[in-house]
Amino acid sequence: MGILTIASFKGGPGKTTLCQIIAAQCASEGLSVAVIDADPTKAMSDWHRDTYEGVPFSCVAETSERVIADLALGLDEKSDLVLIDTAGFGNLAGAVAMTVADQILVPLTAGAADLNQAEETIKQAKGLASAARRKIEVRAIMNRLSKTNLTKHAERELREAGIPTLNATISHRTAFGEISYTGAVPSKGPAATEVIALIEELKGIGWIPNSDPRRSAMEV
Repeated sequence: MGILTIASFKGGPGKTTLCQIIAAQCASEGLSVAVIDADPTKAMSDWHRDTYEGVPFSCVAETSERVIADLALGLDEKSDLVLIDTAGFGNLAGAVAMTVADQILVPLTAGAADLNQAEETIKQAKGLASAARRKIEVRAIMNRLSKTNLTKHAERELREAGIPTLNATISHRTAFGEISYTGAVPSKGPAATEVIALIEELKGIGWIPNSDPRRSAMEV
């Protein structure tokens, strides 16, 4: 189906949490999901190995820029969705992860530094797409959101900067913070509603499939 890279030049906007949410939720819906953990901290792959308790999906740690592209393309041939979690700083592995992607999701919180880094990440993504002579869709997503004047200001700044942004948001909720410890994505309450809204929007814009295409073909 495609390769979705989650990227930001700044640490702390919640890239790994988003990767956990998307991978686990899509796997629970019957999709074949593969994750590449390109972050040297290995937070995603360690969580997958030691803590995750949901429907299985594959996850491999790989930080070499010489390997990531071939690995991602190989996984794309046999998976419904490939996710790449990147480091919280600009490096060659992150650049390769963005270049090989079909789509790039850029999380940011309601702070000026995050907004500036989101803009820089998106500019680099567009530059990499142009250099590679291929189309790569890019969207921002507001993450760790709180209903404050600062958040409203950040949302206004995004619109004024012309940065394409998902309607779905992920709030600053205890349930999301607990994912790293419980190994489970929220399945009820407001947090679960946000997870479902995010997945449905990604389906709506064609970034993830609505169902397992191989399973659908078998049923026909």
